[in-house]
Amino acid sequence: MQVVVPVKSFKNAKNRLASVLTAGQRSDLMKHMLDDVLTAIAATAEVEGITVVTSDAGVVEWLGKITPRLKIPLRVFDPDASQPEFNQTGFNQQKPNSADIKISNDAKLAPINSKPEAGLCHAYSTAAADLLARGASTMLLLPADIPLVTKADIQALLAEHTYPGVSLAAAGSDGGTNALLVSPPTIIAPAFGDNSCQRHIAYAREQGLQPAVVNTPGLSLDIDTVKDIRALLAAGRECATLRYLRESGIAAELKKKAEDGYLQSTKRQQSGVQNQTNRQVG
Repeated sequence: MQVVVPVKSFKNAKNRLASVLTAGQRSDLMKHMLDDVLTAIAATAEVEGITVVTSDAGVVEWLGKITPRLKIPLRVFDPDASQPEFNQTGFNQQKPNSADIKISNDAKLAPINSKPEAGLCHAYSTAAADLLARGASTMLLLPADIPLVTKADIQALLAEHTYPGVSLAAAGSDGGTNALLVSPPTIIAPAFGDNSCQRHIAYAREQGLQPAVVNTPGLSLDIDTVKDIRALLAAGRECATLRYLRESGIAAELKKKAEDGYLQSTKRQQSGVQNQTNRQVG
């Protein structure tokens, strides 16, 4: 099985957290989440290789630093190098022009295209067509922002999977898709976004398949909002992201803001009760 992880960039990561985290903190958060995801993938015996889909040179540079300790084949694929045509129920089977960069322990990183970042659907479609052309029979797409994922979560997906087939996990917050396991890689077209899990299920059924839906805590939590970060902190599962949130002081700061907000809310409630009492007495 080949695993695909799309990554836009670190510099512009997680803008929905801009009200509570600086650009540098959001960048570091993204790096630690990606570290957790890649570590879980590398620990899964069924995985033959990882493809990180990105057009960002900063991501490529960072990958070059961590790849040796992962001890698994990892390559970088620029999604703007090819654009296979596809419709709602699948792709054509043209072999794309690949512009990937292989990273090995002794290889120097090559420059990549500086075209605008591709969307998740484009990243998925180009990577799927490329892997199919390379002979891959099964592909798993995982987002880079699910830091609680473990090899057990990935193996739970595999345990329910058939060939040909589609297995997936829904995001707990918006019904999106936090894991999409497909055999062959181009069996359905992507439909990522809010409520995409139901769309992917519908696409699979249009292909005559009965998709398997697997929900685990590690696959359901993706980090986009302060609420998500608090859920990660509450889960208490050790990972690089959790350690970063603690050691950077972000966890303590969010706790303080929550406590301050609770105190202010309590004071407003008490003030409202007192005002109502005064009116009744008067």
